[in-house]
Amino acid sequence: MLKSIFKQSGRQIILIALPALLLFASCNNSNKDKKTAAGPAEEKTKTDTARPPQTESTLLTIAMMNEDREGKVEFRFYEREAIYTFDKSNKSYTDNIGMLNEAIKSNTPVKFSLDAARRTLTTITKATDEEIRAYNTGEGINSARLKIQGAAPVKIDVTKIDTATFNQVDYQLKFPVFKLCTNVVPDYATLVNIFNYCASQGCNNPPPYTITNCIPFQYVRDGCYARAHKMRQMISKKYGYCVEKVFSFAEGYPNKLAVKANMWGGCCVEWWYHVVPLLRLNVKYKTGVIKQVCYVIDPGMFTTPVTLSTWLQAQKNTTCNPNATVTSYSIQPGSAYWPLGSSASFGTDPNYINTEQTLINYKNLTTCP
Repeated sequence: MLKSIFKQSGRQIILIALPALLLFASCNNSNKDKKTAAGPAEEKTKTDTARPPQTESTLLTIAMMNEDREGKVEFRFYEREAIYTFDKSNKSYTDNIGMLNEAIKSNTPVKFSLDAARRTLTTITKATDEEIRAYNTGEGINSARLKIQGAAPVKIDVTKIDTATFNQVDYQLKFPVFKLCTNVVPDYATLVNIFNYCASQGCNNPPPYTITNCIPFQYVRDGCYARAHKMRQMISKKYGYCVEKVFSFAEGYPNKLAVKANMWGGCCVEWWYHVVPLLRLNVKYKTGVIKQVCYVIDPGMFTTPVTLSTWLQAQKNTTCNPNATVTSYSIQPGSAYWPLGSSASFGTDPNYINTEQTLINYKNLTTCP
């Protein structure tokens, strides 16, 4: 379970070094509905040396913290899909190890200064009582009234998926969310229209847009939670169909989701979780039977809608990282924004405040430098 993995305390020394780069994804499975992102992949590995620092100070809740043998500490935060690193010889880390371990145990946020473009941390500070109270109450991110309890993740080996049955909603009924809504997409043409509508609002396209803030599909290193939530709002408002969310996870160090950003320059990207909108499509089989099939909308990775299995398998790109794997996935209500505090607890963003701010923060960033 995620909870047992994320809530690790103590200082862990890992004997497998972190890769020199954080890595992103193209679908590498052989299914007939495989629709990988368009554009030639670049053979030469790129670095982030040309990126200007973009430092922000924010409260984050630690899901997992590990040291490696190359002098780095890897941090995974519930409020970020990206994996961040920090120099473990930095006094800001060595002086706060006890505080950090206690924060993991108690699910208490810590104040970090970070560079989102480089996925690095620069300083660590204990949050004040006032900051923690604001974070945990009222309109705070970790407020009890803004959290939902969802279904627990299901472990998976994406190399053993039977695509003949896996993508059918009948197979996925272990997730009770499917019982909450019945208005599903009637045909594939409508599904494509939905995808194209969402993709057209990307910041990679010239304005004007029909939404207030464009969606930064061109920056897939982080922010999937905001992109997914904005698309959920757009689809619900314009089309009225059921919109669930599907989360993928890479549990435990050194496991990572790894994908290749063929649409954005061909570099590799790593996450510890990823989330997109999930839609159900009515499909009529040759036998005349109509079944609901799970499709996802992810214009940051693909140029068309793809099945759930295609999306999951794309995140195990071992050419980017030999430790690439999807250890579990879960299907949650559309209101689920990001995992927060345990394996089946999710924060929400009912007023789209965090969503819009994240879209603004990432609109000028690029995936591959």
